[in-house]
Amino acid sequence: MKGLFAPRADAAGDAVPQRPRRKARSSAPQKPAKSAEQPLGGYPAVWMAPFFLVFAVLFALPHAANLLEPEAPRAWLASFVARLPDQAAPLTDILAGWLWLPWWVGLATLLLRLQAVRMTSRGILDAVGWAMAALVVEGAAWLLFGRSLLAEAPEAVRDGAWRLLVAEFVFLFLTATLFGPNTQRRINWQYGGRG
Repeated sequence: MKGLFAPRADAAGDAVPQRPRRKARSSAPQKPAKSAEQPLGGYPAVWMAPFFLVFAVLFALPHAANLLEPEAPRAWLASFVARLPDQAAPLTDILAGWLWLPWWVGLATLLLRLQAVRMTSRGILDAVGWAMAALVVEGAAWLLFGRSLLAEAPEAVRDGAWRLLVAEFVFLFLTATLFGPNTQRRINWQYGGRG
């Protein structure tokens, strides 16, 4: 009798695979896997700080000349450049092309460029952004009223003003291109973007 009421294995039922049970999902947020993608601000590049500092100093020197030698700022610039190697001689006219800039604009852009120098330790693209902000401010000032103020200046001085702007623009453009994201180093859009 015992065998009569014992459960009997169904041959057809045994052939059907059983679904595996799903694991309970954890409500705790999972950490995203670390990737080799470039940070949004670029990688740190402290060794680039001196290059950013050079432009900060070049744009600040005309203001130093106006402050230290208000009667003859161009002569002060010439004496400063004379201490540099002979190849730096054209700097006198280039720097003299920025003697017209108001001190408060120069102070604001100096702070922006010094912030760019500081940002090289955090992300090179952030540094480029801060320096570009200074370049835009001074470029706008030159376009709006600098060219008219330089109308009576010698041609070398007029050309020197925009050449310094172009030199900084080329430096920032090349830096952003060399250190910017590409197909191998895509920006990791962590906040709803597509990676």
